[in-house]
Amino acid sequence: MKRRVERQVAWWSWPARIFWGAVLATLAVATLGAGDAAAGGAEADLMLVNGAIYTVNPLQPWAEAVAIQGETILFVGSDAEAAAFLGPDTEVIDLERRMVMPGIHDSHNHLLEVFHAAWTCGLPFGLPPESYLPILSQCSPFGGQWVIGFGYSIQSMVTHLRAGGRPPVEILDEGIPNRPAVILASNSHSVWANSLALAAAGLDAAAPDPPGGVIMRSQTGEPNGILLDGAGELVMDLAFAPTPLMEHLNEEAVIRGLKRLRENGITSMVDGRTYWQRGYHDAYRQVEQEGLLTARIMLALWAVPYADDDEQIATLAAMFDNDTESRLRAAQIKIYSDGEVGHTTAALLEPYVRSALAGPRGLTYFDRARLSRYITELEPLGFDFFIHAIGDRGARQALDAIEQARGDNGDLGRRHRLTHLEVLAPSDIPRLSELEVIADIQTASDFVLPENLSFYWSFLGRQRTEERVLRLKDVYDSGARVVLSSDFDVGDLSPFRGMERAIARGEQSLPDIAAAIRAYTIDGAYLMRQDDRLGTLESGKLADLIVVDQNLLEVDVAAISETLVLLTVVGGEEVWRRPGF
Repeated sequence: MKRRVERQVAWWSWPARIFWGAVLATLAVATLGAGDAAAGGAEADLMLVNGAIYTVNPLQPWAEAVAIQGETILFVGSDAEAAAFLGPDTEVIDLERRMVMPGIHDSHNHLLEVFHAAWTCGLPFGLPPESYLPILSQCSPFGGQWVIGFGYSIQSMVTHLRAGGRPPVEILDEGIPNRPAVILASNSHSVWANSLALAAAGLDAAAPDPPGGVIMRSQTGEPNGILLDGAGELVMDLAFAPTPLMEHLNEEAVIRGLKRLRENGITSMVDGRTYWQRGYHDAYRQVEQEGLLTARIMLALWAVPYADDDEQIATLAAMFDNDTESRLRAAQIKIYSDGEVGHTTAALLEPYVRSALAGPRGLTYFDRARLSRYITELEPLGFDFFIHAIGDRGARQALDAIEQARGDNGDLGRRHRLTHLEVLAPSDIPRLSELEVIADIQTASDFVLPENLSFYWSFLGRQRTEERVLRLKDVYDSGARVVLSSDFDVGDLSPFRGMERAIARGEQSLPDIAAAIRAYTIDGAYLMRQDDRLGTLESGKLADLIVVDQNLLEVDVAAISETLVLLTVVGGEEVWRRPGF
């Protein structure tokens, strides 16, 4: 379904006619290439003229105009040359020197999860758990059996427990006594469950910890209501189990999320944890079939840590879909190597400096041998691996597994990546480039600012923090390909905030805004295996582009995050226009 872009300045209006009359007069001296194209009947459907067009193409960094026919860019160059593609039905937008750039690639986003209407119990971050009781008593399910919420802080919960507070399960039972209830922590690495939820998952004193998870317990051995990492996933799978209502809510979440993508200039995205067992992939497929998919989506199919490996590998293999003619593909596997620092579940090479919840060096979801098996068996089919690795031990075992698979399978042109890389051993940084592993780093969150690195001191100590935490420049300088992404909603969705903070991190910054833009455009396109069609503005590529209200290469660094998207175009189709533009 093709929607014509509304005219910003109609081509026949008097100001435009005067301008284009002058341009048309230059046709006699237009370049031969443009003249030949026009002679071949290449008439543009849409032209953007009089702009500051940043192409991210090193052979032609800047242009004035871009001409589009259907989904494809016909021409990028000067206004005078672009006139060769002007026809009686061409729609023209006078940019008035505004900046145009390729559409943003957000390589790590949890769109469906964030916008799901089943989240009905939002808790203010950081409060003592007892203080949530008035809120909990008002929480209700959204048409289903389970009450599903989010927002508590694991640190506040640990403080409560160490002070001798009652088990969290008792608090949640008091607030929500008659229905199974689950509350996801603010960063998604633990779940607070009541007794009915624990019983539904079969989690009692005799239940073993599942792979990649810990069932926290009281002194009697009974679960105390806090489930770390993979243990929480067990219960959340039940809460989000597919039903006709949940399937509808999944689809509605995608539609709501796509609107936010358009507003932020995001034209391509990787869903960072596609829970196929919850039907998330079906929701995206339904939206695509309805013609409502206004971004190019790569699904990263979730590798369930507690699944039978033989069955899961076969299931994932059957779901592979890399149809490059479609806006929806499923050609990545999301797999967790470890957990997260604040929960002390990130896997470390050396012990935490404080008492840890999951053992002195954290935990792993998939150990090296298991991770290597998944990569070795699935990468020959075309899957790229999207590996969550926050701790230095988690990153090392992921690199080791990729290296082993490379030895077993040979050179397959793989484009695997490690995401987060918050703690990284200096000796492993060169291995990213050597193994051609992409570094996917998030810079839009407040916690990544240099002044907030003290958060890590209490877990790792100051020296280890300074040597190993968030070494963005070191990774970039090593020659590894770096992409920037949001991890929304753990991080801010705005790519411009991510760009600003990527070059404002002191000694561990990217070199300049141009590098940050590449990390959100052509390098993101490379990660999604669509750099041959997207990521730069060049003739023959697909017309995914955005218009922004200021020139990112000219404004002060502190103003980059204030950038507004005025127009978003996907495949030559306008999908978002800011009111007043």
